[in-house]
Amino acid sequence: MTQMVNRFAVGPIVGESAETHARVFGALPRQTLAAGQKYQWGRIRWRCMGEPDWSATRRFRLNGNFDGSGVVVLNGLQPGKRYQFQAGWIDSEDDLMLNWEQIEVGEFFTNQPVANSSRFLFGSCCYRFVGLDGKIQDDRADKIFSEMRALAEQEKPDFVLFGGDQVYADSMHGLGAAESREDFFSLYRESFSQPHLARLLRETSSYMILDDHEIENNWPARADAARWTNKYPAAIKAYQIYQASHSPAAPLNSAGTYLDRDPDRFWYTFSRGPADFFVMDVRTERVLSRWPWQRQMISDAQEMAFRKWLDVEPDRIKVLVSSVVLFPEQRRPFKGKDAWEGFRHQRQRLLQAMADSPSRKLVVLSGDVHASLYARLTLNGGKQVHSWTCSGLFWPTALMAFRWYRPMLRVPGLLYGGWGKPLGQVSVPGEVFSDNAFSMVSFSDQGACFALYDRRRRLLESVSQEILW
Repeated sequence: MTQMVNRFAVGPIVGESAETHARVFGALPRQTLAAGQKYQWGRIRWRCMGEPDWSATRRFRLNGNFDGSGVVVLNGLQPGKRYQFQAGWIDSEDDLMLNWEQIEVGEFFTNQPVANSSRFLFGSCCYRFVGLDGKIQDDRADKIFSEMRALAEQEKPDFVLFGGDQVYADSMHGLGAAESREDFFSLYRESFSQPHLARLLRETSSYMILDDHEIENNWPARADAARWTNKYPAAIKAYQIYQASHSPAAPLNSAGTYLDRDPDRFWYTFSRGPADFFVMDVRTERVLSRWPWQRQMISDAQEMAFRKWLDVEPDRIKVLVSSVVLFPEQRRPFKGKDAWEGFRHQRQRLLQAMADSPSRKLVVLSGDVHASLYARLTLNGGKQVHSWTCSGLFWPTALMAFRWYRPMLRVPGLLYGGWGKPLGQVSVPGEVFSDNAFSMVSFSDQGACFALYDRRRRLLESVSQEILW
């Protein structure tokens, strides 16, 4: 007698894929498990691409305290190899003969640390119109993931990097915005189970970081006691489950075999081929003040970690992922306080650290502004920092006023620090694309390529950029 393996309601999602381990997430249908119920119902098997035989089936725990989800860590993998896997669930903890016929095959590619190149898909900000019933009203947002998946199938990137606003908890601003834990759980289930995104997340490793719309617009600008005690914990619980759990932010036990505890911070680092990534959390550690020099976008601990990370193996490519734009700035009257231009003192310290660091291959990846562009900052002394912004994956035409356009940007021009000190010269040599898009980023020992594609997978050469170190 055999047991049919069931599909997950959300997932499987392949998260971190390091040299010898990978994380895979899956969630049961809603209310399958109650709070406090934890069962070894998850099942997964895997094999190296091209091999005929699957591994022995492995069980893993699904937890009602985490919306019926679980993360399994696959160990003993080989660096620089492409793997296939199948993951699902049964309502038994027994070891049974399993039928995998209805379970799709997923893929991931482990890191090869001595590789001299790497490439990945990058994008941010996927707006979905969520009605008052909590349901996504159409499939427009999901269509771009079909194009991303098609390009991934053709080009076989190492992973996908999502730079913030993977969900919109406030798609109609305050009307119908997510408030409770169940609201946020439902939002993620609706969003991450859309068919094209679900397939992309199953067939390519992904790394994610939050921005404001995982909580509410411009968080924490309007935060009050009620929002801090009700909305914020609900939003963060959902973020931990559906985004952070399969990222390097979630700590593993000492043996590296399972998730040890909830993360105590959301920023994290990882490496891929010749590049090191510092994925900043620029939302949950903010300190707002009427005094500009007291404003902080990231904590002292995160800032210190970034400084130390910059100086380790300086011959490698150093990639800062910031969900909000580091530069360029906007002209008046478009200036705002939500991005780094509202935190000039701390931005000055970060850029000074880049100027002082022995690292010379410096890249910033960002999103947030519903436009895509390449910008270059030439710091005092001549060192260059390259910025690539790609946003949004989907942003409706009805909200065109909330996009960046080239006339809004203060370029070319000097970038200033907190006390009016010039930090360097900013230029934007290509066009600014103010529509839906995603990108393929490639790094090598010689340089980088930032290739932008529109929602129909057409390469936009006027916006794309190639650089040499």
